[in-house]
Amino acid sequence: MKNKLLVITCLSFFFASTAQASWFSKIVDLIKASNGLQRDTFQRDGEILATQQHIDGLIQELNGHMTGSRGWGTYQFHDYQSYGDGASDWGSVINMANQGHGTGELGSMMGNLSNQFPANANSYNQSVSNQIHQKYYALKSQTVLAARAASQLDYNKIQAQIAYQQMLQQQIEKASDLKAAIDLSNRIQVEGNLINLEILRQVALLNQQQAITEQASLNSALSNAKFLTKK
Repeated sequence: MKNKLLVITCLSFFFASTAQASWFSKIVDLIKASNGLQRDTFQRDGEILATQQHIDGLIQELNGHMTGSRGWGTYQFHDYQSYGDGASDWGSVINMANQGHGTGELGSMMGNLSNQFPANANSYNQSVSNQIHQKYYALKSQTVLAARAASQLDYNKIQAQIAYQQMLQQQIEKASDLKAAIDLSNRIQVEGNLINLEILRQVALLNQQQAITEQASLNSALSNAKFLTKK
């Protein structure tokens, strides 16, 4: 009986020691795995930080390329569209046409054309007593003079504007960085927009001439109506 108890005790101790050893081994493995995970985590954190720093550096570099002045906004600027201070609105233009001259390039062109074909409202009014016709002659002659002066002035500038655009185009290859390239592109776009506005101004002059021509029909209709009413 004693021998059996001794055998059972030894076996129990053996199995307990084996289980304990296995348990400790698992703990050691878990600790090693945990340390490995921590190392991987630290490594990934370091990689993420390095990537973020690289991105920040690229953003700062991009900001450096996108800020500041490159001088393209005012590079060899020339105003080809302005007619001068005396042509700020249609009333001022008509006033210059009435005088036969004025300030600025448009006023100077009016003076040249007016000398070639002077409009003489006084002579016309002496021959025609109808006030409507007198006012119409004055307005028609002023509009014709303004339109002729504007169209001739713009035409004379076309070749210079073409050369100006070509000069800006030749600067495209000279853009030193992204900001300079964008600024130059915007400058060329602005010059194109100014030319479009110049075209719109000519369209407005044509519409004005057409409206004045239609006014003649209204004047004739009014004169006929008055004549028929007298009868």
